[in-house]
Amino acid sequence: MSSPRPTQQLTQPAADNSLVTRLNDVARPSGARYTFLMQFILGILTILVAIGVWSWRLRMARDGAREAADLARTAANLPRRLAFKYKSGRNGLDLIDDPREAASIMMMEIARARGGPLTDRQSDVISEEMIRHFNFTLDEAHELIAHAAWVTNKAPLPQETMRRLSQMIVADKYLGPKEVVDLDSMLVAVSEAEGAPTKDQLSLLQVFRDKAGLRT
Repeated sequence: MSSPRPTQQLTQPAADNSLVTRLNDVARPSGARYTFLMQFILGILTILVAIGVWSWRLRMARDGAREAADLARTAANLPRRLAFKYKSGRNGLDLIDDPREAASIMMMEIARARGGPLTDRQSDVISEEMIRHFNFTLDEAHELIAHAAWVTNKAPLPQETMRRLSQMIVADKYLGPKEVVDLDSMLVAVSEAEGAPTKDQLSLLQVFRDKAGLRT
């Protein structure tokens, strides 16, 4: 019989220490490299935040410019827009979206509170106030007066009309104390167009002053 073959013990080759070391170096950067990496990431984040802030500012500036352009366009187109409302028969306080339109109706209510139809003198005073404060032409003023007369024919009672329109004027974010005082002087001028104001005219004028917080 042949002698048994010696048993060979299988041994696992030793790990490549140099490879393991390199992998560990990649997975766990050294202190200096880790610090540099963090600084680099923070720098990128700072740049992105700065870009976001400036983008937001530019967007806000662009929106503000667009809003100003819309307001200018609205002012330029007011007479044509009012003509469309008048000719199409649209009326009612809920459709009023321009403070000049509201002011014209308030002046019309003050004039009519004297009793009787609108006089030539009252119409002239209203036109003069519109030209002075709204920068309207005479034709534009006449058109707005006609529109105001149309609306007041269908509007609620004068006291209610004055209350609602006064609230609109006071709540308008584009109007300040100067515009409120200017409107008060316009209403006073209309009330005095035919002489001393009547009790009813003063009563309507007081409605506006109470809403606007003006002392009498």
